[in-house]
Amino acid sequence: MTRTQLARHSSTRHRSTVLVRRIVGAPGEVAATVALVRDSGRLLSMTQPREVPGSDRVTVTVRFLDTHLPAPAPVRRLRRGHIIAAATVPAVGALVGVGYLAAQLVDEVRSAAPLIAGVVLVLVVLALLLRRKPGCTGLHCSGCQH
Repeated sequence: MTRTQLARHSSTRHRSTVLVRRIVGAPGEVAATVALVRDSGRLLSMTQPREVPGSDRVTVTVRFLDTHLPAPAPVRRLRRGHIIAAATVPAVGALVGVGYLAAQLVDEVRSAAPLIAGVVLVLVVLALLLRRKPGCTGLHCSGCQH
C-alpha cells in the first residue's frame, strides 16, 4: 500500500475534523508554520499572505485536518545523483592513479632497457660458458678416445 492509501484508510476509521486557524507573525515565522502543516500532509488550503496594516507582520488563514493520530512520516526521496557521484569520483580517482603509476613504470623500463639487455646478455653468455655437458665437448682428448 502506498502512503496515500494508508492515509485515506486511517482517516476513514478515525473521524478527522477540519480546523481553520489564522496565523499572524513575521513572514519567515508564518512560512515556517505553513510549511510544517503542509509537510505533515494535513494542509487542505490557505489564503494569500496579507500584510497587517502598520507593522511588518503578515496574516494567513489555513484549513487543515486535525487528526488525533501522529502525522505520517515524510517521504524521503533518495538523491541518486549524490550516491552515484559518491561512488564514481573515488573510482575515477583510483583509475587515474593506477594509470599514472603504469605510465611511470613504462618510462622507467624504457630508460633502463639498454642496461637490462646488457645484463641479460652477460648472464646468457656466462650460462653458456659454465654449462657442463657429460661427455665429449668436441675436442679430442685421451679420455674419450676419439
